[in-house]
Amino acid sequence: MLALAMPHGHEILDGDTRADADGGDAAPDAWQRAAVNAMLFYVESIPEDVQDRLNRLSPFFRLAHSAATLNSYWANHCEHCGTLLGDHELHCEPDGAFMPSNEAAAANIQLQQIQEPFEAVAAGYAFEPEFFGFVRKS
Repeated sequence: MLALAMPHGHEILDGDTRADADGGDAAPDAWQRAAVNAMLFYVESIPEDVQDRLNRLSPFFRLAHSAATLNSYWANHCEHCGTLLGDHELHCEPDGAFMPSNEAAAANIQLQQIQEPFEAVAAGYAFEPEFFGFVRKS
């Protein structure tokens, strides 16, 4: 299985619109540097070069439509039957593949850095995943 993790210092687009001094809307989009590590999930789009790299790592991580979310996102699939493995169970449930509840489980996660320009549209963003420091780097 694959997941997308962002390092400390990545940038996020703050899409919140705030009122300016005159009560009107201020500029809604501002890039801000994040002082945290983060995991992305429910990822709707990623650059083609990154798609190619991920596909070489696992053909079971691909764009697919989800009946549960009623849209498409990059998801893991069962290597035997092809069933979509939902991001909620993998990223949001305790002891999910990417939400370990102890150091030993976190040690089963391996980080691999991809040196490609990266921009994503993601509905899920988990900052400072617990036990992130215990994840192995390759």
